[in-house]
Amino acid sequence: MPRRFAWLALTLLLLASPTAWGQRLLIGAWQWRLDQSTATLTIITADNDGALHGTMYYDPPLEGFAGSPFTIKIENGAFTIRLVNGTRYQDMHWCRDALCGTFYMPDDTATPVLFERPAQ
Repeated sequence: MPRRFAWLALTLLLLASPTAWGQRLLIGAWQWRLDQSTATLTIITADNDGALHGTMYYDPPLEGFAGSPFTIKIENGAFTIRLVNGTRYQDMHWCRDALCGTFYMPDDTATPVLFERPAQ
């Protein structure tokens, strides 16, 4: 019986690993150009339950807003970042080796986004 439990535990661990590994691939900095600003999305941690913790920073500030921290949850392979200034990045998901989605201003003006890793 203990051997069966060990196999079951190993199987469950392997099934959970791809999700956790995929979330860890998000950790680090991502950049996108918006008007005259560079938006830098930095994902600091990714929890095994799908939660991401990070910051969004604009250089120079976007309409007076320099950025803010966020905590979001990945659901069905995508996530939405809602910032305190009323903007949001919706349906963020993998697009090959980038993150894409849609940026919304507070008036719901939409712009497609493509965040890529910054050149080192």
